[in-house]
Amino acid sequence: MANKLYVFGIGGTGSRVIKALTMLLASGVKLDEKFDMVVPIIIDPDTANGDLNRTADILMKYQNIAYKAGEDNTLFGTKIKTLTQLTNENLPNLSNNFKFSIDGSGQKFGESIDYNGLDDENKALIDLLFSKENIEADMTVGFKGNPNIGSVVLNKIVDSQEYHEFSNSFNEGDAIFIISSIFGGTGASGFPLLLKNLRTNDANRLNSDKISRSAIGAISYLPYFKVSDNNNNEKEIDSATFFGKAKAALSYYKHAIFNNNSLDVFYHIGDKANNNMKYAEGKADQKNKAHFVELAGALAILDFVKNIPSSIQSNVTAIKEFGIEDDKGKLKFDSLGQDAKDKLKLPLSKLYLLDKFVEKSMTELLKSPGHYNGENGITKEFYNADFYKSEFLPFLNYFKEWVDELKTNDISFMPFHDNQQHDSLFDFIIGNQVSKGGLLSRNKATGDILIKSAHKLIKSGELDKEEEESRFIKVFDKVLEEQVNNILN
Repeated sequence: MANKLYVFGIGGTGSRVIKALTMLLASGVKLDEKFDMVVPIIIDPDTANGDLNRTADILMKYQNIAYKAGEDNTLFGTKIKTLTQLTNENLPNLSNNFKFSIDGSGQKFGESIDYNGLDDENKALIDLLFSKENIEADMTVGFKGNPNIGSVVLNKIVDSQEYHEFSNSFNEGDAIFIISSIFGGTGASGFPLLLKNLRTNDANRLNSDKISRSAIGAISYLPYFKVSDNNNNEKEIDSATFFGKAKAALSYYKHAIFNNNSLDVFYHIGDKANNNMKYAEGKADQKNKAHFVELAGALAILDFVKNIPSSIQSNVTAIKEFGIEDDKGKLKFDSLGQDAKDKLKLPLSKLYLLDKFVEKSMTELLKSPGHYNGENGITKEFYNADFYKSEFLPFLNYFKEWVDELKTNDISFMPFHDNQQHDSLFDFIIGNQVSKGGLLSRNKATGDILIKSAHKLIKSGELDKEEEESRFIKVFDKVLEEQVNNILN
């Protein structure tokens, strides 16, 4: 039995990196032969956070598609599960949508520590450690750049029902990866506290010994965006403080984490470009555009699981950075190092082509009778059913949104053309031009090639025993793989 990878995503950055990882898994990127399942766990006190809820919806749609797709395909081929699904228990207080509940986060900080109930001596101590603004801080939208508050509240996560179920479901050989930012409040405080608890062997917690000895990797994000000035001099999040907070956090990490070798691999990444995000303290308004460094974070997770044997034998924290071959203009596949390019080029191209096929060629497909091979084909009714309209199409829309957002930053990622039509469908990878035909040449870019290949596979009978949803995914999984390989070669 293969192992599980638990991915803790802390704060808004954690949610966005998990989103990037989900897009890679949907496209067919694999973790490693030793791992066949990802268990995402999002830790964010701002339960209404736009980034968190978008990622949670993406994960649930992925799950539903992967379940219907069945086994032995690359598209949606890696299992993603919640803690509830691992324990197979119907516990009413256990989150089943990838969110980790945090006791006391939905109130003011002073209320969470019962400030008004303290005696005078303890109040005086609290007043020394925290400002009046800290004590009055409303935590319903997170810690708003105050790791000193977050460190107190997040220390309670080990007492939660979710942490109990995480511990119960952990097996020998499972691994852990932690995503956080280093310049805010939630990630900067949550990462060292979570790591400390994971490395503590507590006899009162089941499997604590296994967890404390497991392979643990982490990525911490240096500043990679700024929040725009909303002409409000009293705003609680100020990007002018980001680098100071990052420097202070790294100094703490040095003696609390690296000198103790409590982490196997540490990745760090940032972007000095001036990417401005709309000012938002949290809730639904906090929905940042995707950034290439979040995709690089997903690649760090893949690197971690690939190199676990070497990382846990050294007893020294390995420090890794992400590099690119060429940073001129918009990043393309050829801008990346060979390992990253090998991981991304075929899978992302497949899912992008599938999205464009649905957008540009579905009319031609539905006019084509060869697609409906009796009860063993794909019927027209399929395209009006819930699986296609409520799960598959919305997921593709999320993918399209993600790809489009990656183009918008100073350091952006734009490997695809986006001006194809049905007759030029295959000419979409920048650097891999495909002939669209002419007076004397054959059109090698038309979507008709994909339609004919799908018909041929359906008529072969190879997928006759599959349910219609599984047949749909497997047909396009196979024919897209063939056609994209032809384009790349």
